[in-house]
Amino acid sequence: MSNSKNYNSIVFLTTLSVYLGLVLIGAPPILAHAAMTRHFDVQNEIEVKDDLDKKPDDKELDNLNSSIEDYFKDVKSFVEDLGKLYQIEKFDTGYDEFALSQVGFTPCNVQGDPVHRAETSTKISNYWLQPAVNDASNNFENWDYLSDCFEDEKFDTRLSKSSGFKFHYDKSELTVEVSISKSSPQRAEQLTGKFNQALKIYEVGADEIIVKQIYKNTSFKSENNQVFIVTRLPRGSLDALIAQKDAQ
Repeated sequence: MSNSKNYNSIVFLTTLSVYLGLVLIGAPPILAHAAMTRHFDVQNEIEVKDDLDKKPDDKELDNLNSSIEDYFKDVKSFVEDLGKLYQIEKFDTGYDEFALSQVGFTPCNVQGDPVHRAETSTKISNYWLQPAVNDASNNFENWDYLSDCFEDEKFDTRLSKSSGFKFHYDKSELTVEVSISKSSPQRAEQLTGKFNQALKIYEVGADEIIVKQIYKNTSFKSENNQVFIVTRLPRGSLDALIAQKDAQ
């Protein structure tokens, strides 16, 4: 920020010199005014850029680290549940498939317990998998605390916030995805950048075998006004994880 202040001072002094020069040579007042106006435009642009480039403080990083930890814990729990089914031969990674997606909407600024609406699509080939998928759904449906409030037709143009999640397994890869809706692409990009900063300093315990694989295969990205947290576990990695004692 000190560099920006120095730059602001240089811009101001330079612009002031131009202004005085124009006055001394008898330039029309409108030109001198334009020079000073341009200074304030540049200053505003610098302030906007500074706001976009601002690094999250320690408290914000701690909060995002807690969110990442919760995400890893919930993915781990899902993998462990699949492992339990695998151990009793109720989940065949070479045969079974499943897919679930849900988008939820919660109204903002509502007194009491707000009504949460969700749109869900499910396809599960093995009914033994249903309890594990249901438990995972309950864990991943509360990510709208990071979402922004903005107008949405789901609530008759009232302010609402939205998040979603997806689970998908197709005999080749397990995918877990969380989506967080922001009010603009810029806001989504900012949150993604902060998540990536928090991920760099996230520490995985030496004995956390499953979490290590989740960490290795998780990414954060933004598209339009949404932030996505995506974990992709290839079939080989998933087989190794659910076959070990930690998944029993």
